[in-house]
Amino acid sequence: MNKESDMDWFTIQPNADGTHWKGKCWYVHELIKYEFDFQFDIPATYPDTAPEIEIPELDGKTAKMYRGGKICLTIHFKPLWSKNSPHFGVAHALCLGLAPWLAAEVPFMVESGVIKPKV
Repeated sequence: MNKESDMDWFTIQPNADGTHWKGKCWYVHELIKYEFDFQFDIPATYPDTAPEIEIPELDGKTAKMYRGGKICLTIHFKPLWSKNSPHFGVAHALCLGLAPWLAAEVPFMVESGVIKPKV
């Protein structure tokens, strides 16, 4: 439905055994689309442990990121995941973890000049 109504904001594809996922996500800020490659591995303790989403090209560009481009989900998302495990899955990680992170961090990085639109 999101794709049909042009409301989608990510594409995603797993590897053959479903342990590693890659995709593209995008965020529109001031009518400009910012697109990023992201990836994550399904942890061995899944579904008790949430996947750690990585955006390697933004590594080191914001304080809300760990080494290797892992986005910070500790304070807000991990407690939510813990309360809702095992009912949460990959879609929840993206919609309740990645989306709010993009909404908070992309405008900050744009306004501070850390990222620029791709031409």
